[in-house]
Amino acid sequence: MGACHLSTGFKLCYTKKVKKEFLKSNKAFTLIELLVVVAIIGILSTVVIASLNGAREKGKIAFVKSNLKNMIAETELYYSDNGSYSTATNGGLDEFITVINNNGGTAKYYSYDGTRWGVSAKLNSDTTKRYSVDSQGVVTWDSTDVTGGSKTWEAANTACASIGGRLPSLEELKSFWNMYGAMPPGFSDGNYWSSSILVSSLSNAYGVNSYTGNIFNSDKGETDYVRCVR
Repeated sequence: MGACHLSTGFKLCYTKKVKKEFLKSNKAFTLIELLVVVAIIGILSTVVIASLNGAREKGKIAFVKSNLKNMIAETELYYSDNGSYSTATNGGLDEFITVINNNGGTAKYYSYDGTRWGVSAKLNSDTTKRYSVDSQGVVTWDSTDVTGGSKTWEAANTACASIGGRLPSLEELKSFWNMYGAMPPGFSDGNYWSSSILVSSLSNAYGVNSYTGNIFNSDKGETDYVRCVR
């Protein structure tokens, strides 16, 4: 190492020393340090992507529910003007159904006799997200049957109420079945109670067969399966 002579000039001597110290203190990343940085970036990217996917799914759910609420407003407004729910049987809800079907979902509506109506919808990306709506509002379908097997109609209502729900209306139950065109996932092969009763025979209530989709009515004392909405 050469000495720093005054003949070379103090400024030049000082600059060389600074450069030398700078190079000593600024070495390149080691391979391990680089791998650690890459791993951290990968973890952060995974967290961000997961958050975005979750937000996107919540957005789809909100979109479906919003359209179901719009159906309530449209149908009840029609009823107040015309005294019937025929808009739910003559294509009056098609625009809402089309919007849901074009945005990652499937929706079907049904009316038994024009005096009531119901719509069911699901997200195609996750069929456990299943909803229905009628004049009572938007509800979510439970993912499993009420425990304890088949029950009488009164016991079915009590079982649903005990978990903060209710039996679906006939229209909700039938439109729910129509979404699949077959036995919906998670349903047992049998008859399921609805909340709808026969006006002509108050001792009987309606239901839907989960295998055929056929509507039936049975004495409330008979036992059938239970699926709640809430």
